[in-house]
Amino acid sequence: MTIVFSCVSEKLIAMTVDSAVIRDFDNGNREYTTGRKAFLFDGVGCVATWGARDANLIGDYLQKQNISSSSHSVIDLADLVETYLTQVYNPEQMGLDDVGYHVAGFDRNAYPRMNHIFWGFDRPRRPEQSKREYKNNDHSPSSGTTQFVYNGRNDLAQTVVETLLQQTRKGHIVSFNFNQPCDLARFGDFVARFAAEVTPEVGPPFVTCLLSASNEATIVRNDKLCPIDQEEISKKLHDLGYY
Repeated sequence: MTIVFSCVSEKLIAMTVDSAVIRDFDNGNREYTTGRKAFLFDGVGCVATWGARDANLIGDYLQKQNISSSSHSVIDLADLVETYLTQVYNPEQMGLDDVGYHVAGFDRNAYPRMNHIFWGFDRPRRPEQSKREYKNNDHSPSSGTTQFVYNGRNDLAQTVVETLLQQTRKGHIVSFNFNQPCDLARFGDFVARFAAEVTPEVGPPFVTCLLSASNEATIVRNDKLCPIDQEEISKKLHDLGYY
């Protein structure tokens, strides 16, 4: 399992992934290692994967597509990911567990886009849903709002998000101001670290991909369970034209 947490707003997109990879063996043993789960295409967007790792070669597939800002938009990137999932990877045919992808970026009109493309059950699962399905859900935020999209150990992410919202509704002071790019950037890292403290299914390094409205992109990496370095985030955001 894993965690993918995306904060999508009109000003900034911050997509955080962990790096834990689980290998289960026929003798019942389990091994924890690390692997890459986010793939950034400067000027176009970012793709992050969660769920089943068996033959999940989305990074290799996308690298062969010659993706560039001159020929592709984030919408094209989402189309490529859907094609890979349903026609190339085809986890349904392989009988695999749930697996999916966040695809986010700003389109050519500088509008934030976020698609969750996956094979599996809805979360929460619909009572009438008896089998896994292919889905492409558009989670692009409406004007002036921030959208949080999280998958993998989404139950743990939900705990953090709901707690924060409850504190806000009660009028309590909270440590995150989502009108500030820095807080958007560090919130996903906070959620991933919380999940890692609860289960070894989530673990460092935690990688946060930052995309500006002009679709410039950078990465902030956190190798520890300690809070992400805010000075590093501020510097990265400054390089993207913030502050």
